[in-house]
Amino acid sequence: MNLSNMKDLLKIKTYVDLQSHYVILWFYMFVVFITSTIGHVLDKKDGFTYGMIVGFVVSLVLWFQYGKKMAY
Repeated sequence: MNLSNMKDLLKIKTYVDLQSHYVILWFYMFVVFITSTIGHVLDKKDGFTYGMIVGFVVSLVLWFQYGKKMAY
């Protein structure tokens, strides 16, 4: 990692260029919210945690199958 690239964090162009990535991340966050809520409804004790794990796994699969191609 080159520290001179850190100044790119302050440039708005960096964030504009990543806009499609952010939309995909919001979708995956929504997937995790839904799966964790479903897990909680099914099992009040550990369901939220299990649902969150399932949501992360689903999001990872979706990222490597579709999201990565859509973002680049």
